[in-house]
Amino acid sequence: MNDNRKETLMRKIQAYGFTAHECALYLDCHPNNKQALSRYSKAITEMNEAVAQYEGLYGPITVQAAGGQSWNWVKGAWPWQNKED
Repeated sequence: MNDNRKETLMRKIQAYGFTAHECALYLDCHPNNKQALSRYSKAITEMNEAVAQYEGLYGPITVQAAGGQSWNWVKGAWPWQNKED
């Protein structure tokens, strides 16, 4: 049985990240647009929640997420070694 949870979470992270980036570009030219600022904040919140969920299940996504008392980035399997195929 193939669990698509990992792929679904990654797609959510990508979508929220894209939305946040596009909102940020728009806000560069329209810094007082409350609707765009609200959408940006919501996208960042949703992305951070999805990242936390993903990393709790599958490990860190980026080096910045590794932090802590030791260098956790190199512990465990590398992303290409986590294939469930």
